[in-house]
Amino acid sequence: MTSKSINQNFNSDSESDSGPYIVQLSPERKVRNCFELKKGKFFRTDTVADILDIEPEVIRDLIRKNELSAIKIGKSYRIAESDLQEFLNERYTMKTRRKNEHEK
Repeated sequence: MTSKSINQNFNSDSESDSGPYIVQLSPERKVRNCFELKKGKFFRTDTVADILDIEPEVIRDLIRKNELSAIKIGKSYRIAESDLQEFLNERYTMKTRRKNEHEK
């Protein structure tokens, strides 16, 4: 048996069930790409509380209620800057007013 025929047998067995191996890995890679790990892009709960001038416990409650996305590391949370911005944009009152004015 030549090495070419061995490779063909190996490839046909592994790809026949659910496609090529690289395709099987792609969903896992999509999850990894959700996080852009750049310095200064994650905040602690007390930092977010200082920014918003509220108590840190309120931030932790929002996270527990799934209203604010966060990453749990050990016993603490880290909030991505983009998640904080999305959270604030959803609660921006001017956006609601503008929609109501356009509907009238």
